[in-house]
Amino acid sequence: MSLPDSKQDRPYTAAEQIRYWLGEERRRLIVAVSGLTEEEAREPLEAGGWSVHGILAHRLFWEGREVEALGQYLLGKRVELLDFPLKRVNGTNAAAVETLRDHPPARLLRELSATRALLLVLVAKLPDSDFDDEDNEARLLLGVMLEHDREHSRQIQRWRELRTAKKSGAPPTPAPPPAPGE
Repeated sequence: MSLPDSKQDRPYTAAEQIRYWLGEERRRLIVAVSGLTEEEAREPLEAGGWSVHGILAHRLFWEGREVEALGQYLLGKRVELLDFPLKRVNGTNAAAVETLRDHPPARLLRELSATRALLLVLVAKLPDSDFDDEDNEARLLLGVMLEHDREHSRQIQRWRELRTAKKSGAPPTPAPPPAPGE
């Protein structure tokens, strides 16, 4: 993986790549939701599914847990989030979305920005060597975060494309195939 518009003579380190993509994937998520009205943000992306608002609430909840986990890692403590039982994820997601139901999307975006800023402060404290080991707990956490933002920004972007096509009467563009390694 290399960074866009690279003019560097050497390959980027794993630390440089992950730090870059933490910012870039969040930027893409924010771009995917920008310009939506409150009403649009609360529209389900699919029947029985989450809305953009729900996705933002979901990301805010989990990113808060991920920041806590990275803090535990930096203190040399057990990273409790890595032990979170998968069978509880759906119920936890639903509770997080319900808890933040009354927050306007703009507030969720502000809180997501604040949480990401805190995360980046913690990430800056990680030694570069932690990024080189694919089994390192911090790297695992950050990889999940990147995928989470990537997954949801694509989901929202696709919903917006389908919504626009439906309104215009044009046939929807087929979804792109997944990138290699996804």
